Amino acid sequence: MPQTPPSGKRKAGRPRKADKKTHRVAVRFTEEENIRFLTLFERSGKKSRSEFLADKVLNTPMKIIQYNKTLHDCIVKLSSFPAQVKAIGNNYNQVMDYLFQHFERKKALRLLYPLEKAIIELVKANHELKQQIRQLLQHDCEDYRR
Repeated sequence: MPQTPPSGKRKAGRPRKADKKTHRVAVRFTEEENIRFLTLFERSGKKSRSEFLADKVLNTPMKIIQYNKTLHDCIVKLSSFPAQVKAIGNNYNQVMDYLFQHFERKKALRLLYPLEKAIIELVKANHELKQQIRQLLQHDCEDYRR
């Protein structure tokens, strides 16, 4: 390294940059990825591949997705809920057919009344569950926007 005179100016060489880049990041590409990268680089008009990559990484908006295993497990379990409701509806129809075939109409309706109340409760619970899922997803999406 050349000696710096007392005046603070160097005698020879290129002037030093104020904000020298010292950190390096390495990237490995497959053959296909490299061809695609070089094509994008040529289209960009940048002077160097380093400048192109830095511009893409630091100046291009990107979406960062966080994986929440608990939420994912909950969604998987809830996704089976509509199939279960459909199965209950199918069973309900079979019970109705059986009751009307084997009992008088009045007695069949009396036997169906508790089942009908349970179905109404199930529909209310289903509606409430859908609202809670919407709120959860809305809240979760707001977290990703931050």
